[in-house]
Amino acid sequence: MLFDYIGRFKHLCIVLALTVLSVNASAETWEEAGGVIENATQGVLALLEKDELVQKGAEDQLISEIDTVLSPVVDFDYIAKRVMGKYYRKASKEQRVQFSAVFKTTLLKTYAKALVGFKIENYAMVPPRKKSPDEKKQVITVDVFAADGTKFSLVYYMKKSDDGWKLVNAILDGSINIRLSFKNQFADLMQRSKGDVAKVISTWKEKVDPGKGKA
Repeated sequence: MLFDYIGRFKHLCIVLALTVLSVNASAETWEEAGGVIENATQGVLALLEKDELVQKGAEDQLISEIDTVLSPVVDFDYIAKRVMGKYYRKASKEQRVQFSAVFKTTLLKTYAKALVGFKIENYAMVPPRKKSPDEKKQVITVDVFAADGTKFSLVYYMKKSDDGWKLVNAILDGSINIRLSFKNQFADLMQRSKGDVAKVISTWKEKVDPGKGKA
């Protein structure tokens, strides 16, 4: 009987130890992913403090600088693939590369415009409410504050790859799903163009870079 209790006690200790290790590992992976987002946030905010980058006519330079900060962090190819959705298989390899490039420009321009207009004053990393069931996937929430007191919550979905933690989606204030919004736009254009991928890419590019859609 005594040996049975000892055996059960050992088993309980092992289970508890593994549970603690699992929680600690999850916390560590959240901190890793969160660190990537925080470093990128700090890098972008540093750019916004440069008057020469936020003045009228400096959009291209600002976008270029933001690209330098975000490219190591954002998996543009992965997001572009998800935006194309079921039409990804229909597209040729060249078309996939073309759309990924124009989509990257779309995100960078949209992001730059939003940043300048919002006039961010501060931000705060929000601790996770629960651990992620997958250590290679983490959700990072950042509260962003404007000079006028306006607050927005940005939820970043991070995925760990061989190159480290990468952003694969974002949700603004709990209502605007970036990837889903663009995916719906792509699907709508595909229907309007009767399934012509090349035409959709050309139309998309024209909207992002007027005058360059047919280049």
